[in-house]
Order: sequence, then structure tokens, then C-alpha cells
Amino acid sequence: MVEIVFPDDWSERLAWLSAMATLVIGLAAMLFPQTIGHFLGLFVRSGSNNGLSELRSSFGGMWVGLGLACIILAQPFTYFALGLAFLGALLGRLIAMVVDRSFNLHCLVATVIVALGAYFPLRFALEVFGLV
Repeated sequence: MVEIVFPDDWSERLAWLSAMATLVIGLAAMLFPQTIGHFLGLFVRSGSNNGLSELRSSFGGMWVGLGLACIILAQPFTYFALGLAFLGALLGRLIAMVVDRSFNLHCLVATVIVALGAYFPLRFALEVFGLV
């Protein structure tokens, strides 16, 4: 039986909350891909459902799986993987801001959220590994 426990340690709590937010955002993308796509400025081409499929699977399903793995397994390595995934997203956001000149309020807020999504799980994992 799987037991989901809210952590006692603040560092792990923040990592857990990052995983939970990842899971919730992923579920939203799976259940409401058009709404999430509209909010993110993504458009679905008429005559094709491929965009909705990508939002449900690549954006939704992947996030649900990663967040769920962290919550169920509650292991430092799963949180480390979550932090690295967000770190990759942060790198992509920074590149987009420079190369695509997408520096606006939406991108700035998203960059801060992604940075926190990387920081909390990585901080927890690196503490457990004795590297912080």
C-alpha cells in the first residue's frame, strides 16, 4: 500500500510542494488542454488535434508522472530529477528571452516560478546528499 506523508522538514516540504504543484499543473493540462494552451499563448491548428494531444501528453502527462513519482517515492533522487527538469526548463526560458526576445511580464513571472521549481527540490536533494 502506498502511503503519502506530508514531510516534517521544511526543506523537504518545499520540495514536496514543488512536486505537488507539478502534479496539479500537469493534471490541469491533461484535463483542460485548450484552456492551458490559451493561457500559455499556444494555439491549436484547425483541422488537427495534434496540439491538444501534445498538451495532454508531453505537457500534462509528463508533469503528472514526474510530480507523482516524487510524492509517492519521496526519495532524494526523484526530487533531484524534478529539480533538474525544472533547471532545464529554466535554461530554455533564459535562452528564449535572449534569442526570441520574449522578455515580457508573462515570461518573467514564469521564469521566477520555474526557478523556484528547480531550487526547492534541488536544495532538498543536495542537502540529503551532503553537498549543501
